[in-house]
Order: sequence, then structure tokens, then C-alpha cells
Amino acid sequence: MNTDIKHLKSYYITNATYLLLPIKKDKLLHTLVYDKTGCLYVSQSPIKIVRASCRQMGSSYQSATDLSKQCLGANKHKLPIVVAVNYGDPCVIFPLMSPKSPLNVWVSFNSLINIQDQEGQINVTFKNFLDSKLDIQYTSFCKQYVSAAMLHKHLTSKWTHFS
Repeated sequence: MNTDIKHLKSYYITNATYLLLPIKKDKLLHTLVYDKTGCLYVSQSPIKIVRASCRQMGSSYQSATDLSKQCLGANKHKLPIVVAVNYGDPCVIFPLMSPKSPLNVWVSFNSLINIQDQEGQINVTFKNFLDSKLDIQYTSFCKQYVSAAMLHKHLTSKWTHFS
């Protein structure tokens, strides 16, 4: 493992978070977090980071999922969720697989600036122009991205309307 990568015991998702990638080390699941500061190695699984981030904001993973179901009017399996709010801007993340899968990757909606199809994979570009190849079909990624965009739009328009 690269020694330039900062090692952390825990991490909370914010609007500065780009991507949570699961990695196995010594039979344990950890996470490579890409955010605006670079790449971080966190000694927690992605779902533990997601759940802890929801708790940090005074909510729960189940409440975040319920809010998504309510906003999207859907009973989808791979729902985007809001894990934080920064000055009225919801931090929406979405899973690429089942959230129950230990290999699930979480992507931050707010961090993406480009998505390119690469024959069975996609190449995503984040705000800091970091590129990452992800093992997912372009159409599947786009469906998840659109759900996240709908959740973000629904919440921001709802919150703007009441402010």
C-alpha cells in the first residue's frame, strides 16, 4: 500500500467526499476514501462509514433510506441517500451495488463532473479532476445517478420553498 496515503480509524462523509471504495486487507473490509484532499485509507467498511455519517448528523441509515423512498416514491433496492447537509445543500451518495454487499461502492452525487462509457466500465471524473475507473455498466450507473439527482433536486426545491 502507498505510504503517502493518510490512514484514519474513522471518517465522516461530507460534501468534500467523492468516493468510497471497499478493499480487503487481512480478511477485514476497509475503505479507500477519495475526497477533495486526496486518497485516505480508513479502517472501517464503507457501510460503517455511511451509517456513522448518518448518526453524526442525528439520523440513521434507515431514516435516510425512508426519506429517499418518500421523496422518490419508489421502493427501489439501491436508493441514494442523504448523509449530511451543508448550508442547505444535501450531500447525496448512491450505491453502485446492493448496499448490503460488502463490495458495494458509494459515489457522491455532488462530486461528479463527467462520466464516460469505457466498454463495460465507466470512467468518472470528480471535482478535483481525479479520474477513477469503476466496474459497472454505463446504463446502470446513469440510472443510479439520475435517482440521486432526483433526490437532490426534490430536497433542495422543497427546502428552498420553505426558507
